[in-house]
Amino acid sequence: MKRTAILLSAFSLLVIRCKETKKEIPTESETTNKTVVPEDGSSSTQASDDAWVNDIMLNNGVKWQANKETTDGVTAMKALIDATDATNVADYKKLGDALNEVKNTVVRECTMKGASHDNLHVWLHPLIEKIEMLQNVKNTEEGAQLTSKIKTHLEGYYDYFI
Repeated sequence: MKRTAILLSAFSLLVIRCKETKKEIPTESETTNKTVVPEDGSSSTQASDDAWVNDIMLNNGVKWQANKETTDGVTAMKALIDATDATNVADYKKLGDALNEVKNTVVRECTMKGASHDNLHVWLHPLIEKIEMLQNVKNTEEGAQLTSKIKTHLEGYYDYFI
């Protein structure tokens, strides 16, 4: 119940803070639903926690323009993960808290609108869930797995946004 309330609050804050005045639904000619193959040419099967890739769209085959604050936040979160030397549950929870602070800044400074904003939400919502799970991790194995999933999720941002 607590997790649902926190998730609902975070999502509500995201919607309110992004100052979206009207929801634009892109037409089929404006967007293309496309699975992006990673730049390294590898193909990987998507786990259920990465189902967002089935819902996100490119802008007629082109990456969406994101605001600088969002891209800076993604870069900062990746740097936090790269710099972490987590060896215990407390370390993973601390990393989750740090990631959450950066994510909150991204949400607070969101200026995107329209279809690019809608697609950012498709990408961001699962990230919020993963960060919350890391903040509540129970063991180091789970912490390591979540950290890896978050890093992969953050890297996926660059497949859809510039």
